[in-house]
Formats: sequence, structure tokens, C-alpha cells
Amino acid sequence: MNVLLTRPLAQVKVLEGLVADSGHTPLLFPTLEVKPIQATLLRNQYDAAIFISANAVEHGLTLFNQVKANKIFTVGAATAKKLDDYQITVDDFPKEKPSSEALLALKSVSKLHAKNVLIFRGKGGRETLKNGLEKSHNKVEYVEVYDRITCEITPKHKVILNSFLSDSQGVISITSNENLDGLISLATQLNQLGQLKTYPLIVLSQRIKKYALSLGFEQVLVTVDISDQAIVNVLEDIDRLDK
Repeated sequence: MNVLLTRPLAQVKVLEGLVADSGHTPLLFPTLEVKPIQATLLRNQYDAAIFISANAVEHGLTLFNQVKANKIFTVGAATAKKLDDYQITVDDFPKEKPSSEALLALKSVSKLHAKNVLIFRGKGGRETLKNGLEKSHNKVEYVEVYDRITCEITPKHKVILNSFLSDSQGVISITSNENLDGLISLATQLNQLGQLKTYPLIVLSQRIKKYALSLGFEQVLVTVDISDQAIVNVLEDIDRLDK
């Protein structure tokens, strides 16, 4: 079965390998590019620093090394691992499914009161974390270190999408609302959106599922967590149902 992988090319290699190892055919159809943003900070010391994503680590590390943070938190395990790869110790992160809500619910985070908190993130995004921290009178500063830009269509995009749509059996992997918006933009430009919506999506959260259904996608499956293996596990579930 063909699996349309829509992550940026720099972030898809592991998932591509897992999909191939599971007996399916990965088709690379990147919908977003991640581009760094030059950013500055208001101070050189913070009570806590929070990283929203692995991209925030990758593009914010140089800036982070210029400041001191008494505590370091991440929204999930993958981001914590990215910091660990750079020998940076994370004090806490949600051990179950990652989200801003889960981070705010941690005892170590809920204890923050009247602190200076720095959040490393991409441009835009939800305000849930900031709003939650401010309820405890914390002063929250964003540093936006990357942006997600919809890819320009290339001849390869057209070839890959035509190959995917030539087979009625296929699944699309989506990892964020922005990722889905990019897919819709590219498919619309290629006049293939209507047909694409008939294929099932594998998404990483109920929030993405709700958004996808609101846009007219007919079948949306949610992984148990945000790992690459969880995406492959859903593929294996589909295989069992088809037998």
C-alpha cells in the first residue's frame, strides 16, 4: 500500500524507513519547509525555558546557549530527546501524549508562580501554554525561531501525487494542522483535492482529526502517540482489517 508522507524532507527519513520496513511504499510529498528566523531575547536569565518542538531545539539552540535557564521543560518526549542529543538535561515533560495541556498539568510546571518563562517555538501557533502560565502570574516571553512555509510545487510533487492517486489503496500521513493546510494548498493547485479527500488520513491528535473532518476528509485515524512507530502501527491495523 502506498503511504503519502507529507513531512519536510529533512524530518522524514526515519518514518520513511519504518514504512518501507513494514512492507508499504513510502511516497515523499513534502508540504512544508522549515526556515529559521533571526530572533533576539529581552534578558539573559530565565526561571524556566520551554521548547515546543524538535524544530524549536534545532533552530533555537544557539540562542538558548546565550542565556541561563533554571529549569527546562518540553511539550513531549521527542523534543526532550532532541535536547538530550545536545547533552542538555530536561527537568520534566509529559510522559503520555504530548500537548500544552499535558505540560501545564505537570506538578513541576503548575508550581511555577510569578516567574520569567521563555518559550521557544515556531512562528504563530496556539496560545494555550502562554495563557495557562499567565494564570499563575508568570511573565511569558516567546522566541520564535522558525517558520513553516508551504512548499512551492515541483515536477516531483506532480509525479508523486499522480502515482499515489493511481491506486485506490493508499493512506496519507499528517502531523499537524499546518501540514494539512499545506497538503490542501498543493493538491488544490494540482486540481486533485477532491480525489485526495477520499483517502484515509493518519493523524497525531484528536485536534488534527477534528480539523481534517471539518475540511471534508472522510476517514481520519488517530495514533496512540506522536511517535513514528505509532503511525506504522496504524498501518498495520489497516492491514489486519483488510485481510
